[in-house]
Amino acid sequence: MRVIIIGGGTAGVSVATHLRRKDENVEIMILEKSDEFAVSSCGLPYILSNSLNAKDDVIGATVAQMQRIFQIDVKLNTEVLTINPKIKQITLANKTSLSYDKLVITTGALQLRPDIKGILSGNIFSLNSLFSAQRINDYFKGLQAQNILILGGGFIGLRAAEALTTSNTKVSIIDKSSHILNDFDYDFATMIKNKLSTSRVSFYTNTTVNEFASKKAILSTGENINYDLAVISTGNKPLVKLPILSDIELNQNGGIKVDEYMQTNIADIYACGENIEIKNLVSNQEMPINDAALVVRSAKITAENLAGNKTKFTHALKNYILKVFGYTIGICGCNESELEKAGIPYHKLYFSQTNGEIYLKTSSFINAKLLFGHDGKILGAQLMGKKGIDKRLNVIASIINHGGTINELADLTIAYFPEFSKAKDILNNLGTLAQDILTNDLKTLALEKIGKDDVLLNVCMPSSIKYFTKAKILHLPLAAIRSNISEIPRNKRIILACATGYTAYIAYCLLKQRGFNELYLLNSEEVWK
Repeated sequence: MRVIIIGGGTAGVSVATHLRRKDENVEIMILEKSDEFAVSSCGLPYILSNSLNAKDDVIGATVAQMQRIFQIDVKLNTEVLTINPKIKQITLANKTSLSYDKLVITTGALQLRPDIKGILSGNIFSLNSLFSAQRINDYFKGLQAQNILILGGGFIGLRAAEALTTSNTKVSIIDKSSHILNDFDYDFATMIKNKLSTSRVSFYTNTTVNEFASKKAILSTGENINYDLAVISTGNKPLVKLPILSDIELNQNGGIKVDEYMQTNIADIYACGENIEIKNLVSNQEMPINDAALVVRSAKITAENLAGNKTKFTHALKNYILKVFGYTIGICGCNESELEKAGIPYHKLYFSQTNGEIYLKTSSFINAKLLFGHDGKILGAQLMGKKGIDKRLNVIASIINHGGTINELADLTIAYFPEFSKAKDILNNLGTLAQDILTNDLKTLALEKIGKDDVLLNVCMPSSIKYFTKAKILHLPLAAIRSNISEIPRNKRIILACATGYTAYIAYCLLKQRGFNELYLLNSEEVWK
């Protein structure tokens, strides 16, 4: 049997090597359009920051290694123009033809390059290959660029921005969306942007570049930004030109449609990696693959089915993490807009707590947003902090994976050591508060729902925390509430607030026992900004 794989990126290499482990006799051939092979695109920003031992470390395997170790034939600079499924034959750009028994399309995603006047200037680059990364490096160092412009505020854009931020540079990040990091909710992404903004890094959202003039970008706002070097990082779209020409079916969002066995609508043609879409475990909606772990998983399942094993791609769970500018940012499950699109009702909860015991100098705060259903099922989470985000994100993702609930969060036993966790971890507190919300023992209110007749009671110090609301604001520390309880009106809604959520929750319990009925916990990320 001859298997031809179109695309020599992570997906294509993973299909080929896994299939070889399952079948020693199958003939495997990889066709790659470019002259680069097995390059980890996730590793490219590390080239800019000089974080690699060697540039070639982002190459998973060489053509020679694939032949010598796996007996897999790799052909570079080989473009496939057409597929003829009737006779199982592909035609290459050099007019030659190859026959196949099984075909796998792993052409990945195409980086979008917006149609902007001047975007082809010599100091404007895309970061999509080893060659492009080296060009950016050479230009950056050779020119000693001081003003850097990044177009696109996604994961790659932020990582490129960090890599090019030095004591001598000023970086401007421009994104046409309402917020950076579109996988996150607007409120959480805004909090991230505010925490990352420094004298060296500026963000412009709801903004586009109208024109790249000579070392000056003219923005849609009318403002001009000087730049010595610009990097285009405006996102990727599945590369589907070949499937379209071959009558291979696409999903509504533009990715190749595959069944649970990774097969397209045409017999013996499979697809995997960034050019397909799969079912989101939580929303049951189609979602693109933007994560290397899911790329490899889809490739493994493709190889299993090529080898004759009926293996299903049962579900996909979004679980993304990013480390940038000293912070770790993560999201798993769905965000609010995805839940609303899928028609799934939900509650949301904001909370903040140190990753370790607060008495240690090494402890730092984790900000968390939890989304959960009326049945208690966890639907999504967004986390940000300097330490401990990865393990907590993976714990929540694991619970979502098996359909778990907030009860499991509340009852979790987290490995305890003062540097790594509090005795009652932030995950435990998120679960406990969520339980109280579902049993109506705790009522919450978003900042935008507070009216002018309400009273917002800030119970933490300092009282300089600002809340953008028309309500009357009282500043009364938790320890002073009992002795000043007469100052709190009983005929108005009282919304309790603090910088983390925990102190306000304690005050909520106190006032509830003192007979206050119209009590609410402020449920907003506003205090983190």
